[in-house]
Amino acid sequence: MVQLPRLIKCEHHGTQGIGLVCQHILLAKEPDGFFWSDDTDQARPDAWCNDCEEKLLKDEFSEGWYQQAGFQAVCALCWDAAKERAEAAGKAE
Repeated sequence: MVQLPRLIKCEHHGTQGIGLVCQHILLAKEPDGFFWSDDTDQARPDAWCNDCEEKLLKDEFSEGWYQQAGFQAVCALCWDAAKERAEAAGKAE
């Protein structure tokens, strides 16, 4: 795994701790699930959508799964906002 910085400069929230989300969460206009790990080495744990969850349950964790998810670093407050959108839509797990 790549060593990530502990902080990120967010254009909306300034300097914050980071969390990783799959590319699908970032690109989706409507939330399609929000699952997260129990990993605590960053400000927020890794999070992924329904499609990534289905692949994870089918194939288990692998470097290939991680790469296809296309995880991107976001600030902790943007991570929280994505989770809140999913919860409001009844899509957070």
